[in-house]
Amino acid sequence: MEPDEAETPAEESNLPPQGTLEWLHYWSEIEGHLPSPINVSITGSTPFKCPELKWYNFDIYPHKIKLTNTGYTLLLSAKWTTERPYLEGGPFLEKHVLSQIHFHWGANMMEGSDHAVDDRRYPGEMHVSFFRSEYLTQEEALHHHDGVTMICYIIKYGVSPDERLSWVLEGINRVQEAQTNTRIGPLPMSRLLPMFFEDYFLYWGTLETVKDEKYVIKWLVPRTTLFASLEQMNEFRRLWGPWDEPNLRNYRPLQERGGRHVFFINPHWAQYNSLLPISRVPEPSISVLSPAYRKNSWMLPPQNRANEAEGFHFEAGLKSSSSRCLQKTI
Repeated sequence: MEPDEAETPAEESNLPPQGTLEWLHYWSEIEGHLPSPINVSITGSTPFKCPELKWYNFDIYPHKIKLTNTGYTLLLSAKWTTERPYLEGGPFLEKHVLSQIHFHWGANMMEGSDHAVDDRRYPGEMHVSFFRSEYLTQEEALHHHDGVTMICYIIKYGVSPDERLSWVLEGINRVQEAQTNTRIGPLPMSRLLPMFFEDYFLYWGTLETVKDEKYVIKWLVPRTTLFASLEQMNEFRRLWGPWDEPNLRNYRPLQERGGRHVFFINPHWAQYNSLLPISRVPEPSISVLSPAYRKNSWMLPPQNRANEAEGFHFEAGLKSSSSRCLQKTI
């Protein structure tokens, strides 16, 4: 073999132009087999410019929300009578539909988050999964390297309770035992999810389930966080696992980065710390109505139709998120 041939990996001949979304997704095939979770940090990350991430229908009230203690995590699932919330733009080549939300925590306030940020772990982490719409279900999407994206919100410690978590934790008393569920809300997902269109980390890695199944996932870790009081985190620790014992910790072991890319998407805010400070005021929703809802207002749930009649901000929501100033304490 000639020296030049030995120095050039075979896959580089198929490498898309650097800086394109195709180049970003190319790494799912090369690095997707590496394990997760990992430590993320501005230091050592690769800045990458993407279109703005767009959030559709996150202000729409679901028909119902179910809260389940699976024995391994607290799972939130919702159903809408018409179109579900979804993401477009950002690092996505196609529409990704909201699937489910679940939580990770530890036995004390010094542990609990799946990911570490700047080599530090936090009390908890909320995972929000999305799947590529053309695969129709998350179960099918998991079998494709471009099928599922997980947005991972770090949960910091806060002296006061986070109201975004309060309405979810209200149902915990009814799901203490494993494999039990209850109804909560329903409230729009914008009442729980901090939405963002810039300033987040992205990497590819494998998700290993409790059934020893492995799937390639696109992981997004936003710099925007949730927070929780000691009392709120203790609520998670009251849940029982499948062996009738308290489920005190369900976060996964930290894995080596292994030389993979960690992309820092659309850096904007001050970069002295990889996570942004907790906001002093609630952040405004940047969700917009999808074309289907704009064209067919009859599709709106009764709660949203009432808000629209009162001059709610749906029309304002049609404006580009870039025209809004997110109120953060930087």
